[in-house]
This record gives sequence, structure tokens and C-alpha cells, in this order.
Amino acid sequence: MGQQLQTDIFSFTVFGQTMVVLNSAAAANDLLEKRSSIYSDRPKMTVITDEWLLDARKGLSVCPSGPRFRAYRKMMQKFVTRTAATRYHAYQEVETKAFMKRLLASTDDLEQSFTQATAGIIMRITYGYEVKSPDDKFVTLASIVNEGVLRAALPLNFLVDVVPILKYIPAWMPAAGWKRDILTLKSQKDKLVEETFSWTKASLQAGKAQSSMVRTLLEDIPQMGMPEEEAEDHIKHLAGTMFAADTYKSVTTLRIFVLAMALYPDAQADAQAEIDSVVGQNRLPNFEDQDSLPTVNAIIQEVNRWIPAAPLFQDDVYRGYLIPKGAVLRMYCRAITRDPTVYPEPETFNPKRFLEGNAPLAPAFGWGRRICPGRYIAESGLFIAFASMLAAFTISKARDEHGNEIIPEVAVKEKSLRYHLAPFKCDIKPRSERHRALVADA
Repeated sequence: MGQQLQTDIFSFTVFGQTMVVLNSAAAANDLLEKRSSIYSDRPKMTVITDEWLLDARKGLSVCPSGPRFRAYRKMMQKFVTRTAATRYHAYQEVETKAFMKRLLASTDDLEQSFTQATAGIIMRITYGYEVKSPDDKFVTLASIVNEGVLRAALPLNFLVDVVPILKYIPAWMPAAGWKRDILTLKSQKDKLVEETFSWTKASLQAGKAQSSMVRTLLEDIPQMGMPEEEAEDHIKHLAGTMFAADTYKSVTTLRIFVLAMALYPDAQADAQAEIDSVVGQNRLPNFEDQDSLPTVNAIIQEVNRWIPAAPLFQDDVYRGYLIPKGAVLRMYCRAITRDPTVYPEPETFNPKRFLEGNAPLAPAFGWGRRICPGRYIAESGLFIAFASMLAAFTISKARDEHGNEIIPEVAVKEKSLRYHLAPFKCDIKPRSERHRALVADA
């Protein structure tokens, strides 16, 4: 619509709620970065935040500005800076090597392999918990909760978001199936938040807790200046948000990376040549190599731009005057990353745009005061996963029974707040027997 109207910012009103859509990086940067102090609240989403429904208002991503949100920011400070993120590199390397070995054994279910790897990293960092199987109870529950929340958060997916009085409809009524589904999701969400937190707390009390964010925060409670019960409530909801949301996004990004490498073998070959030159073929890349691998870093940025795993829309509430007070600012990520004046030939996967020009980074982690707090940890995880796979494996198009290449379709299913990449087939094989042995011995 922005292109049809020849503008990068337009508005419309739905049931009295003004929506202001930002379709360019320039508009988003001007409003969400330069004026972040007045654009940093969250809109009220009845399904997500109302106590009669999902009641997820304590989650970091939807928490309104106020004492709790400020407490969250303070709690996260020691974990989410670029320097602090380096303390988790060891966890990320261990889980990535385990993931690479699973790829040697089978590539039949890539999404399951990616989920185990990313959830394993996030669970270790957040709770000090080791994921030992793809059907781990916490990983399974987090997947269910995250899918449900993303569907519930999509604008206008539920009529109650525009007619809030519908929240009072009894769940037993024949026409209230939607409410029964939301209340089931609420119980699953509460179970995930409570049980993951309780596991780490019990481990700490038993003297068995591994290093993690939750352990550190529990140990810091005496210095927080709030009652113990209140502090624990803050910690459990902060941690639960990071685990459920970050797992899904990382899995999606890994799938997009594999699709890109299968479709654009020249980009893959450039990165492999760079890795061979810098790292050699006798070891896998590590974090000390990152600054010497600009092509790999450019691939990360282009994956984030080409098919962004960020939400389709990222919302903030404006509290000023020219735009009506209470208006919702809606940053449309796909339009921003498809702006041909910023990213020439936007549908083409081209990492060189970040090496040869002045292309701005894609908004993979949001803008302003609501930028993703775990972005440095996430970026580290993407680097070690992408670099390791490129070093040891060749990703190519699958072939049918006649030996003909199967061209994977770049298809996106937009059924929730995030992109759902359509299934596709590809081949992932060791680059050589030497590389196979390198992974097996890692």
C-alpha cells in the first residue's frame, strides 16, 4: 500500500484505533531511534495481555513501560552487552559441534535438528539446562506456546482485539471455541514459565546449578531492592520470554540460511574460500576468527534482510501530539527490507551489498528502546552456526529420482506474526572425507 500511495508512512483507523505504518528504514529510524523516548510503549493487545485471556502482560516483549519494564532492563544489563555476550561463546561452540555431528548422521529433519541446537544454546544460557533430545519436554512446550502466541498476536486475528467486551463470553459457550483455545494456551504458557524457572531454582538450592542468567539473578535478589517473591516473579517472566521467542527466531533464520545457500552457490563458494584462507581445513571456525571473516558476516546480514525472521510488524505506541495520542506505530519489516532505493534488486540474495556499498543493516532486532536485548547473543549464535556449516558442508539443491535438480521455491506462509518459510528440500553433505572426520572428531 505504501508504494501505491507513494509514501513511506501512512495511517488508517480500525474501530477508532489509529494505525501508522512505517514502510522505510528512514521513517522507522527517525521515529523509533531519534524520538524513542515517546515511541517506546507497547500497544494494548486484548488477546495477549488481558487477564481474562492469555494474560501475558508480564512478558518482556509486550510489557508496558513502567516499573516492571525498567526493572527488566536493569536486570538484563549484565547479560546483554556485546562484551557480556562473549561469556556464552563456550556454550554456543559446544552445542554447535553437537549439532554438526547430528547433521553427519542425518539431514532428514533439519527443523528438528535446528530446534534442538538453538534451544540447547538458549536453555544453557538462560537456565543452565542441557537439552539432550529433540523431544525434550521444555523444548516441545516452548514450540507449542510460541506458535500459539504468534498466531494470537497477529493483528485482527481475533475479533476480541477490536471488540474487547467479547472477552467476557463464557468459555463453555458453543461460539467460544476461540476463547477455549486461548485459555489452553495460557495454561501451557504458565506451565513453561513456572517449570523452567523452578528447575533452575531447585538446582541452585541443591548446589548443582550451572552458570546461567537465572542462577545469577537469583543470587542477586538481595541487592535488587524488592521483596524476594516479587523479584522471583520478575525473573521467571523475563527468562520465559527470552527462551520461547528466541528459539523460534533462530530456527527460522537457520532454515533461511540453508535455502539461500542452496539457491545461491556462488555466495556459498565465496564464504568457503574465505574460511579456507583464514581458518584452514584442519579445524572448525571459532569466535576468534569472526573479525577476519567479513563474507560470512555479510551472509548473516543478507539472510536477515532477504527473508527477515523478525515479526512482520513491530508495534509501538506514540504518546505525542501531531500523530494522535495512543496511535500505534507499525513498522513493516518486509517493506523496509524490500526498498529498492536502499537495497538494489531486493529479491536477490546478495551478501556483497554489505561488503561493497553502504547498505544499512536490516532491522532484524527492532529499533529504539524496544530493540531486542539479546541481539548480541543471537548474532554470536548465527555466526558460529553459519561459519561451521560453511566450513564443513556443501549445501545444494536436492535431486529427483532422475537426477534432475529440484529448485526450492522461496515461499513464505504468513499465518502468524512471523514468517513461516514453506518446506523445501536440499542436500547437505560434507565437503570431503577430511571435513567429515573434522566434524566427527570435534
